[in-house]
Amino acid sequence: MGIGTAILKPTKFCNADCLYCSAPPEVNGAPKWSIDEFKALFDKLHPYLTPHAVLLWHGGEPTLMGPDFFWKAWDYVQDIKPGIRFSMQSNILSYDSRRWRDLLAGPFAGSISTSFDPDEQYREYRGSTARYTQIFNKRLDAMLADGFRPKIIGTYTEHTIGLAMTMYDRALALGDSGFDIRINYRYPAGRDQGNGEMLLPRTYGKFLLEIYNRWIAETPNFVVTPLDEMFKKAVGLEAMRCPWTRHCGGHFLGIEPNFDVYNCSEFADLGEEEYSFGNIREMTVPQLLASRAARSAIRRRVDVPSDCKSCRHFNECEGGCMRDAVLYGKGLGGKFHYCQSWMMVFDRIKESIRTGEADGAIRMYGLDPEAVRTSSGLRAAA
Repeated sequence: MGIGTAILKPTKFCNADCLYCSAPPEVNGAPKWSIDEFKALFDKLHPYLTPHAVLLWHGGEPTLMGPDFFWKAWDYVQDIKPGIRFSMQSNILSYDSRRWRDLLAGPFAGSISTSFDPDEQYREYRGSTARYTQIFNKRLDAMLADGFRPKIIGTYTEHTIGLAMTMYDRALALGDSGFDIRINYRYPAGRDQGNGEMLLPRTYGKFLLEIYNRWIAETPNFVVTPLDEMFKKAVGLEAMRCPWTRHCGGHFLGIEPNFDVYNCSEFADLGEEEYSFGNIREMTVPQLLASRAARSAIRRRVDVPSDCKSCRHFNECEGGCMRDAVLYGKGLGGKFHYCQSWMMVFDRIKESIRTGEADGAIRMYGLDPEAVRTSSGLRAAA
């Protein structure tokens, strides 16, 4: 099948300083890829990319590279493999319509996600959380005015999870311009390494159910991840979607600023050498995928806990994220830490499909509710 997603980090540094992040604040002369370094990387990578693979620009903060870098990268990629798509994860603090609008509308086709935590506690810009919030909101307004709808990722704890509803309401109030949101749990990596469980699986699951019940009733013009991806898995629309796939090993690659390669950037953030595939400057892609770390990641396709294989939701969940299994001490073949959360949500999704509560959401994806119930075996009992 080849590599469908390559997560590229052209710089490790960031123009903000979020207190739990692994990216260090920007300094003068911080190393960044040159366009020639990217071209050399792409020359080695592209024969193993699927025809419509995604290059996800990540960091650090990728906008520190400047628009010209991405225009040149795009031109080079299109000359060699024109089906490749660009996407970006950015804090958007540097967004300026004059510099970035044409680039994001053209090569990136509007595919951009960002991060924001409404608690105003951990995301700092020049030493101030309030300044971060102020600048973020101003840049978001500019992007919305330019016709973009970035997905806003929030990272929540036991004490802040309720604020995710604030983001839902904020998106809902925008009507047709409502931005997509993602509700993530804060996890013990980066500068949070060693902090353990910061959001209980049951708390996370209960909150996702609150949002889900609103989402299927209101069917707004935006999606709520992870609920939308779990919903699409349940109605048969999705496959190979992180983290609901056990086949990511060998199909995803994360490439660090120093050209070290991992299964994804999440593994890189663990900072443990045993998960590195090697360095793409020194090795070919087949050599990287033949490394012990890569073979261990690929083995997740079959190496999942036995009770996962017998679970009523295994076809949809596929055992969850192996990085999270490692993160909470279970190993690559271990239990996904938020199994209970996923169990609660998939139970509710399937119930809502069976009872007809989710018919509006099913139609939103262009499907016939009765056909979905029949094909998925979720017809209501007579």
